Amino acid sequence: MTSTLIRRHLSPYPSSLSAPGAAISRARARDWAEIQERMMVPLYEAVYERLEVGAGTRLLGLGCGSGLALLMAVARGATVCGVDPDEERLGLAGERLLAGP
Repeated sequence: MTSTLIRRHLSPYPSSLSAPGAAISRARARDWAEIQERMMVPLYEAVYERLEVGAGTRLLGLGCGSGLALLMAVARGATVCGVDPDEERLGLAGERLLAGP
């Protein structure tokens, strides 16, 4: 598996993970990843095919969300790095990338 890296956005504000609605936020991030995000697969595939993403490609995902685009790039052999200000979605991206394509 190609190495992956997820970086956390360092915010000067208190973490939303400890906020009262944190559990709801986590659930929404997972729902988005499992239900809505699938609609983007054909678009990502077309873009990666056109750009010839594969082994040797280094991809930086700005606003990577829950990491689907990064995961698809890794499956094609790319090395990826993702950043996102939403800690819930970034955490989900990290889980997905560690699990592999």
